[in-house]
Amino acid sequence: GKWAIHPSQIVLANDVMSPSDAEVNKAQRILVAMSEAESAGKGAVSLDGRLIDYASIRQAEVLVEKASQIAAA
Repeated sequence: GKWAIHPSQIVLANDVMSPSDAEVNKAQRILVAMSEAESAGKGAVSLDGRLIDYASIRQAEVLVEKASQIAAA
């Protein structure tokens, strides 16, 4: 997060603090991959050569939610 003293600072703060499109895309792919893994009865999956497990879900959810909130501002 970031404090802003004047409303004109909000756009700049959002630009600087926003996750990149690549980060959001990766987080969304993690959520899809884990959803598919859960449907197949798995607790983890490999995505782009990396282990993705339940801890990864929470991080991805937070990042996607943050991007969504900033986009709505």
